[in-house]
Amino acid sequence: MIFQFKIILKDVGVPVWRRLLIESDTTFEEFHYILLAAFDWMGSHLHEFEVRKTDGTNLPFGEVRIGVNNTEEDVDDGKILDLFMPFSFDDEPIFDQKEEVLSNWFLKEKDRVIYTYDFGDDWEHEIVLEKILNKDPNTSYPVCIKAKNDTPPEDSRYEIMTGEIDLVEPNWKEIVEDVNDLLVMEDLKTYFTDFFDL
Repeated sequence: MIFQFKIILKDVGVPVWRRLLIESDTTFEEFHYILLAAFDWMGSHLHEFEVRKTDGTNLPFGEVRIGVNNTEEDVDDGKILDLFMPFSFDDEPIFDQKEEVLSNWFLKEKDRVIYTYDFGDDWEHEIVLEKILNKDPNTSYPVCIKAKNDTPPEDSRYEIMTGEIDLVEPNWKEIVEDVNDLLVMEDLKTYFTDFFDL
């Protein structure tokens, strides 16, 4: 199955969103890299997913978190990006993003998850499942089908708050084209980790 998501970057002064079609068996780790591509992030900051509504049911704040679960092997291997992890507390379990797939948590239309990138600037993305579709054999997934406005540059929360950055971009088709130029890459993880010479 194919999930149609609307992903809204919150609290940036103007509407900024992307509409994506993604295969339902995509892992949350793969989804993370898709979101980096869709919102022009570099991947150099912490991130995690927080399930807010699944199977049509609202969940208590902070009950289900999905992110990086590091092991001693990751540290020994020196995997820099795997060290960018949210802290885990006994009362707030983190499910491993490498193992969890979208269809485990997005069960009905309007189910939603918050994706937070960069715990300093706190870029929150509200991910809403709009439709569950049949796979089109003539379409390559993931794909961006619509977008609104530019995304802020990395590490620019202060400039956004003070109105120094204009995100308004009327040419949504150009944004979609730019996003899809990245999404056609076979290995987005390698693309982003190459920034750190891993």
